[in-house]
Amino acid sequence: MFAALVVFLALTGCGDEATSGLGPVELAERDALLEVLRTADTAGMRGAFGLLDEHAYTRYIRTEQYDDEDFLLAYTEYVARFGFSDGERTVQLERADSAGEFQFGFFKGFVSENVENVDPVDLVPFVLDDDPVYLDPRSLDKYAFRELADTLLWDRQARVIEVRARPDKGDGLNVRRVRWHIDRETNEVVAMSLERIDLALLFREESSFYVHVRQDGDSGALPYNTRFETYIKTPFRGSYRLRTVSTYTDYRHVSGGATLPDPPAP
Repeated sequence: MFAALVVFLALTGCGDEATSGLGPVELAERDALLEVLRTADTAGMRGAFGLLDEHAYTRYIRTEQYDDEDFLLAYTEYVARFGFSDGERTVQLERADSAGEFQFGFFKGFVSENVENVDPVDLVPFVLDDDPVYLDPRSLDKYAFRELADTLLWDRQARVIEVRARPDKGDGLNVRRVRWHIDRETNEVVAMSLERIDLALLFREESSFYVHVRQDGDSGALPYNTRFETYIKTPFRGSYRLRTVSTYTDYRHVSGGATLPDPPAP
């Protein structure tokens, strides 16, 4: 009798409803959104930063640090042109401004203190894990899935799907909220954001990441805008907030270590 009941529940889907706490309609909506996320084209997003080595480009960067009262302690802002000379990467500083003194601590790798160390940080692995915990069948009941209103990212209409840790079952999960922006026409992921909380013995970290990529002709998807923000609370140093934003523009493809000339005016 017990075995027959298990088979019956599996066939009718009642087992999923019991573990997820969702009714048949809600469960069907969730599964439909899961299918969208699992079949979305992530190749362009994953490979975007790898294509930077094939391009000259301009990068705007601003980094800020705030104390526990949200008072600005330090900032640096500059515009740099990344190009090539004799096959070697060059960086030309076009504009720079700064004030205050940073205390980066553990997170120096995400930001740049000076123009001599401005290699872009690939934030894609932070927003798009190979095996996202919220897509793991064992964790589905701990997250809520919903579709938000469409948004325009430049000229691309994107559907927005949000995954959020449930307050009843998701307490203690590191990944708190994720938003996928998926091009409705091509099914490509064009932007992603993720918020997470990490608790350690001596500090608490709340971080958020954002990556937006854009198609650039035949070059494929290239980074356009990235943001990283972290809030750190420690028993010895109090708390502080670190934020950095980058925008990438003026791409030119590189051939054999030489930047191709601008295309002729129409």
